[in-house]
Amino acid sequence: MTETHVAVDRPLRTPASTGGSFERDLLVLLRQRARLVFTIGLGISGFVFLLKVFILGVTPEVDSFLAPYYRFGWLAHPAIFFGAIVLLQTWRGASVRQYQALVLAVSLLQVFLALTSTAFYTPNDPLLIAVALTLFIPAALIPWPMRYQVMLGVAAVAAFLIGKWLSFQFVPALDAYWAARGGRMVLVNHMVEGTFGTLVLAIVSIIVCRTLYTLRKTAYKAKRLGNYLVLEELGQGGMGTVYLAQHSLLCRPTAVKVMKRENQNPTALARFEREVRLSATLTHPNTITIYDFGRTEAADFYYAMEYLEGLDLQELVERFGPVPASRTAYILAQVAGSLAEAHSRDIVHRDIKPSNIFLTRRGGMYDFVKVLDFGLAKRIETDPDSVALTQSGVVFGTPLYIAPETVYGPDQVDGRADIYNLGGVAYWMLTGRPPFNSGRSFEVLIDHVKTIPKRPSEISELEIPPELEEIIMRCLEKKPEDRFDSAEELEQELQALSFSPVWDRAKAREWWSLHGIIGDNPRDCECFVPDEELSAAIELPQFGLEQASFSSTS
Repeated sequence: MTETHVAVDRPLRTPASTGGSFERDLLVLLRQRARLVFTIGLGISGFVFLLKVFILGVTPEVDSFLAPYYRFGWLAHPAIFFGAIVLLQTWRGASVRQYQALVLAVSLLQVFLALTSTAFYTPNDPLLIAVALTLFIPAALIPWPMRYQVMLGVAAVAAFLIGKWLSFQFVPALDAYWAARGGRMVLVNHMVEGTFGTLVLAIVSIIVCRTLYTLRKTAYKAKRLGNYLVLEELGQGGMGTVYLAQHSLLCRPTAVKVMKRENQNPTALARFEREVRLSATLTHPNTITIYDFGRTEAADFYYAMEYLEGLDLQELVERFGPVPASRTAYILAQVAGSLAEAHSRDIVHRDIKPSNIFLTRRGGMYDFVKVLDFGLAKRIETDPDSVALTQSGVVFGTPLYIAPETVYGPDQVDGRADIYNLGGVAYWMLTGRPPFNSGRSFEVLIDHVKTIPKRPSEISELEIPPELEEIIMRCLEKKPEDRFDSAEELEQELQALSFSPVWDRAKAREWWSLHGIIGDNPRDCECFVPDEELSAAIELPQFGLEQASFSSTS
């Protein structure tokens, strides 16, 4: 007996390691919006400077010691914005608060400079338009908490009052200026108008800021599912909606399935969770891979799986017609391999159908099969969860491809039901129609139990080798004991077939290239994380490593 101590470097949970982070996304948005605000400010202030100084030739209304610097006062505004843009371009690694502080500092400087200089040069101008722009542009564009906007609003009111006080302290000529315009009453009206107007603008800008900031956070949460950023909806099924998403840091597109809220009763939730758990135990390359599972902040269940580009067998036949025998066998062998692993773990799929068999590209291999949707899967063994989730009188599966024994009840189902389903899929691939298609579901169910389907060669215009047809008809036997004993046996039989010409990787690549199903730059191989977001994540500070010690006894 020896005791072993293992030291593990376990990183603390940082913004960069916890996946989806509003803080990190906010950092990227802040950098972009700050640049936009400074650019807008530079354009407006530069235009005003040229208009007032060079085009209109405006001069100070009051003679003071600052009069000679009148032009420099107007020039200071675009100069400050230009300096802020330069700083923003060169300042990498700043935090969210630092970017917000930069925008706040520039805005405060601009509002103080505008209102105080106006008090010296043109005392009768409350400059409400300039104040409004300074308050509302950041409120509308900069994602910052309301306290920053409150600070800016208070500063605007204070700057107006301080500017007036300073001008009276240092410019004696102001007494004569106001006397010429009506005396003390005009001055009081001007002060009330300017203070009230600035205060109203400040309050409205604070409301705008709060509303937009709350909407940004709400929209952010709405497009987030745990660590995944939702990009677009891919489709809907009976249990839920599937979205194209992307992991917050990994360069990996992901398909996220979210359970429909109307289905979130205890039984449906248990089935949904069971689908995830059963699928996650399977590792065969032809089985869909499950990455993650959880609940959103709105308590919606979801799970993340690998994102696939290509088409399922339903779409393949509908778009391009029946599939040649050699290709059919090539695809069926992969499906049988996936089912063989599932059956070895006592898991029955129970819903093998064309739309649950997906063709994609993996590692340069085309016609690569992925078996989808274990939503109706159950364990063959006496699983109390499976028993509890099976409702009396309910037939599980798709009527067009359902196994006869499934009609009698789920207790009669084992892996050979999947083999029957796969025989129906093969029938569809070769003929372009399911084995039975009577129109009404109950009539189809009766046909599955009692009627022998026509042989594919009697329906299809394609040449079907007798050996492949015998395999398919054996899969479609009514009694489970008359079918293949296992999916592994079926896989071996399919792989043993010989065709001329043979369907192989080269043929598959040629077909996919000809029809342009994916193209040269598929999204499942593409990193579409914005460079700026990726760099922002990299630049976040690291908080070090936490040393954890574990002991084990051997």
